[in-house]
Amino acid sequence: MLVLNEFADFAELSTTLARKWLELVLANPSDQPLSFALAGGTTPAPLYREFDQLFAAAKKGRIQLIATDERWVGDADAQSNEGLFRQCFAASVGQWSLVSLKNAQATPSAALADIDQRIRTTCRLPFSAVILGMGADGHIASLFPNTPQLLRNDPASHCVAACHPQTLQSRMSLSFSCLLNTRSVWLVITGAEKRAVLENAGPDSPIGAYLSAAMNTARIEVFWCP
Repeated sequence: MLVLNEFADFAELSTTLARKWLELVLANPSDQPLSFALAGGTTPAPLYREFDQLFAAAKKGRIQLIATDERWVGDADAQSNEGLFRQCFAASVGQWSLVSLKNAQATPSAALADIDQRIRTTCRLPFSAVILGMGADGHIASLFPNTPQLLRNDPASHCVAACHPQTLQSRMSLSFSCLLNTRSVWLVITGAEKRAVLENAGPDSPIGAYLSAAMNTARIEVFWCP
């Protein structure tokens, strides 16, 4: 099931989704934290900051976070998603833990077995929600078009080493199957171009393949604004 939520602007979108997120966390009947996979980049950063303020003010609940993908750079680098999360969730420090997609290895490929094991043993799966972004080419996380090997639903795989097709930047990404291991998908996109990409996505597109597979197991909500 896919639900489309439309908003006038990103401020309205952020407020609505941040409150929905907080309600889910506060309604958790278990002592164990809920887990969330988060898209990186600048687009969702205002959402994370708004949730952070609400979460800190509530002074209740604990959550586990992991990036949907991470560039192979240090946290201090402006391109680091994990570094971004540490900035965005500054007020609620102590209420969340971060499962890192990085280690000291020189490349994601060299780190793959270790990070896969870390996710397998540390992450609370299924995720309560995956907060997903989408590129104008239809990519999700670091699963890019024309990489069918990265779109296989292999439950044994939790992460994959990836490379940006234009910049050749090395990345670690949650695998297709790991991204599917969630109760909810919250897809956050902006602008007419990305909406058209979403509406016209075919089975060979990463977003098309993912949503088609996720329909069977998760509630999917799209949060869109112009």
